[in-house]
Amino acid sequence: MALPTPVRDVLLTLLRAQEGTADQRITGALTALAEDLQLEVAFLGEFRDGQRVITHVGSRDGVGEVLLGLSHPASETLCHLIATGELAPLVPDAASSTISAHPHRVLYDLGAHAGVPLTRDGRVTGTVCAASRTATPSLSERDLVTLNTVAAYVEEVSREEAQEVPGPLAPRGNRGALPAVAAAVSGGHDLEHLTRPLLELLHDVVGLESTYLTMIDWAGNQQRIVHSSNTGGLEIPEGLTVDWSDTLCRRSLEEGRQVTDDVPAVWGDSVAARQLGITTYVSVPLLGASQEVLGTLCAASRESVVVEPQDLATMDVFARLISDQLSREAGHAAARARAVALEDLTTQLRDAATRDPLTGLLNRSGIDAWFEAVLPVLDPAHEQLGVAYVDVDRFKEINDVHGHSAGDRVLQALAASLTAVGRSGDLHGRLGGDEFLVAAVLPAGAATFGGWAVRLRRAARLEGPVPATASVGVATVDAGATPWPDVLAAADRDMYAVKRRRQDAAAQSLV
Repeated sequence: MALPTPVRDVLLTLLRAQEGTADQRITGALTALAEDLQLEVAFLGEFRDGQRVITHVGSRDGVGEVLLGLSHPASETLCHLIATGELAPLVPDAASSTISAHPHRVLYDLGAHAGVPLTRDGRVTGTVCAASRTATPSLSERDLVTLNTVAAYVEEVSREEAQEVPGPLAPRGNRGALPAVAAAVSGGHDLEHLTRPLLELLHDVVGLESTYLTMIDWAGNQQRIVHSSNTGGLEIPEGLTVDWSDTLCRRSLEEGRQVTDDVPAVWGDSVAARQLGITTYVSVPLLGASQEVLGTLCAASRESVVVEPQDLATMDVFARLISDQLSREAGHAAARARAVALEDLTTQLRDAATRDPLTGLLNRSGIDAWFEAVLPVLDPAHEQLGVAYVDVDRFKEINDVHGHSAGDRVLQALAASLTAVGRSGDLHGRLGGDEFLVAAVLPAGAATFGGWAVRLRRAARLEGPVPATASVGVATVDAGATPWPDVLAAADRDMYAVKRRRQDAAAQSLV
């Protein structure tokens, strides 16, 4: 997999900054992986003489347990399936996946699993895996980037140890706190919990008295100090708001000068700098998804201090981490607002005029209203729309053999089963006859969409006096401008493809 370079570089920079032995660094990386993926435990499994041996373990907040040294025949493990490519790297809902009946999935009661192979000289030597006892629908392509980056780091450390090559040198200062920062990155913490440790580290990185985060109000032409960390005599107060036109950050951005070690000589016209007595100043912009400037990460001192290029590069890494957190928080806020709006919409659509009388699901009118409300506000940067077309298999045969009352009960049971695996704001509708439609606004990412589709297909298998199955075709949309009939047609085509594969398989079994 080709990793997005900025994300990979950020993670590798954090991981490489760890101190300690190779074992300690690998364990630190696994702990950070478990934190970042929000799974209980992460571990390194090596293949030795036909066995899979657990050599390193890291866990989130002390939960989850995998025994060091635990050994199993490699061919019997999920690690073997990862190494051979038979198991997808991300399994958000293990109980509803292809490994639902695997002995190790059952033995350890796995709800979610993630893993990638480790290689050396072109040969698979083991795997890096993470797991949890609960399903984790939030696993996404971004988590796969994290997983591959940690695996690359483990391979790097293992090669260094084997060749007795010293690891990369950390920049100035004590960087032992970085594993905790790595664990906080993208792990669901808010901006403050990510930023404050970074500001404290920046004192060591750049050697300046004050480090601080600002946000820019372009409409109001103001800059506000959101968080700051101060040592020595320089005090940059949190909450301070200044006119943007007088700031050092504006000058830095406009002139492309990130580092200045003689502010009075270069920017002597700045009233704020003169009042604070700033001599050395460093500023790195925080960029949004469209490369717009959201704010700045800054460091300042009353003394003249030389800031090395590698220290500025580390500061740029921290700025990207904070930008990523801002983007995630914006996405989470949008998702929360969307969930509330969808629940309100579903409540409004409970009127009899928008409901199918047999199943209680939305009818065609209700389905139209749901799509018309959702598609225009879909946020493709953070969301995708999953759509499933569901068609009962051999429904005419069910009616002919068991009677129309039994057929109605099958439709009601299917409606209940599909609804049970969804959320209150999801669309559950009946198009007519034996055809149903399910739709949900999901976090972006193929793994999230795949887990959702698996749950629906499992729900489409009915037990009872009249067992029945339904073919489920799925499609995903990440552009809100797509007309919903086009979305429905794509899911319909996939449903018929599923039905044909089932029919072909049944015909083959009779040959």
